[in-house]
Amino acid sequence: MTSTGMSLLIGGPAPDPGVPHLGAALVRAARTGEGRGLTYIQPDGSEVHRTYSGLLDDASRILAGLRAAGARPGEKIILQSAYDPDLVAAFWACVLGGYLPLPVSADPRNGPDLLERVWTGYGRPRVLTGAGQEIVPAVTAAPDWGTAHLGDVPALRAAHEADHDWHEPAPDDPVVLLLTSGSTGVPKAVTLTHRNVLVRSAATAQVNHLDRDTRTFNWMPLDHVGGLIMFHARDVFLGCAQVHAKIQWVLEDPLRWLDAASAHRSDTTWAPNFAYVLVNDRAEQFAGRGWDLSRLRYIMNGGEAVRSGVVRRFLDLLAPYGLPATAMFPGWGMSETTAGVADCQFTEAAAGDDRYVPVGRPQPGTRVRVVDEHGELVPWGTTGRLQVTGATVTRGYYDNPVQNRQSFTEDGWFKTGDLAYVEDGILTVTGRTDDVMQLGDIAYHGHEIEAAVEELAFVEPSYTVATLVSAEPGGPEEIAVFFHPRAGHVTETETEEIRGRLAGRLGVEVRHILPVAKSQVPKTGIGKLRRAQLRQSFEERGENAVTVSAS
Repeated sequence: MTSTGMSLLIGGPAPDPGVPHLGAALVRAARTGEGRGLTYIQPDGSEVHRTYSGLLDDASRILAGLRAAGARPGEKIILQSAYDPDLVAAFWACVLGGYLPLPVSADPRNGPDLLERVWTGYGRPRVLTGAGQEIVPAVTAAPDWGTAHLGDVPALRAAHEADHDWHEPAPDDPVVLLLTSGSTGVPKAVTLTHRNVLVRSAATAQVNHLDRDTRTFNWMPLDHVGGLIMFHARDVFLGCAQVHAKIQWVLEDPLRWLDAASAHRSDTTWAPNFAYVLVNDRAEQFAGRGWDLSRLRYIMNGGEAVRSGVVRRFLDLLAPYGLPATAMFPGWGMSETTAGVADCQFTEAAAGDDRYVPVGRPQPGTRVRVVDEHGELVPWGTTGRLQVTGATVTRGYYDNPVQNRQSFTEDGWFKTGDLAYVEDGILTVTGRTDDVMQLGDIAYHGHEIEAAVEELAFVEPSYTVATLVSAEPGGPEEIAVFFHPRAGHVTETETEEIRGRLAGRLGVEVRHILPVAKSQVPKTGIGKLRRAQLRQSFEERGENAVTVSAS
């Protein structure tokens, strides 16, 4: 349903999930799963299996330990474990007990002090960690750490019998706090309710024809909304077979993604656009893989700007292995919308021009609108600010009234920070407002500049950043392009090739073209670029501090 000619899209009424709260979804899966459950692929390639009934038992034992420690319903509990089976079991123990889990990444690339920043920033709540986990000294030296630390998950599980006196929450009770990425201070925590998660799960199941026979594969972190909510929680809701792998295991060899999807007969998976670039870049390694990708019917491409050329090449390269031409679904969502709430099938006709890719209509329970700087709806075809509301949208950031006042309109719509337009009732997201680089009267999107640079053979994909910088304090803003050369160094000829391509393709003159090491390109937990951090590094330390050798 759409409003004619104006940029308001209504997904329709929220579906009835059929269960009153998220814990009931796990209980249902355990009782009707017929052996279905979870498979975790470990960093060494080995696999750990858990049925839904086994997961329910693990969670109920951990719940008993939490209650023995005096935890009370509504209490925050930080969860941090590098071992995903323990992280997931602890999450469900909190759900079953009415506690409010706050998963914190154990990946050191997100900062060794992340646990300290979250723990101190959120009032030093109780913490449940993985076995043998090292905690930064600043935390362990705190006088109240001894009472806050509940110990590790395996010890808690082993010490108690299962407690089946599960908490009965209301649908609008909070069920999880999810940290936003990209912050060097205390990250904001998005509050999601049982209703948020269940409506979103039921809506995507309805629209994309997902059921208990679906077989999914996810390799994004299980402390992130995409891994934990968009896939894992939804798959528990469905009661289907789900497989999870570590992101670093896949990034070490991106073709492992397809190896695992083929081996596990997966029909549903997802990744941000950079992952498809990595697969395309390894086309010469496809020979002899023996994949059968004919079952993959739903590949969600979301989390960052979708590039139509990348999608076309991915589909073309994998067609000989049975991948259906209809399998790709560009989509849109964020932690604040309980993950993806819009997607549509990628087709040559739907993709339109190469600049932007449509992401479809909002799913049931969600409404979106595009407005101008005054908050007024814009006509179809006009780019404006994307806002969202509905049963899938967070009620706000935890304990952050100032941010909440800034993030919501007076009539209750969430300001996403994205730019978008509607055409013929279809939503197209053009980028983040903070990704737009305005120079005079011309606006450039960072992701468009990055895509043009990464088409060059000597540039390593997924490590290119375009951002505005000031070469001196108070000086004018200029575009800088950071990239990683495959050879580890760059020639003057190659630098000029980048400069010429950007001038010819996009009409942009770039003064600063800087080769950098991979380690100098900051990314979020799911591999998205942190452009602001690289700009800050440049402005604080200058060109020589961030570049690798040039010749």
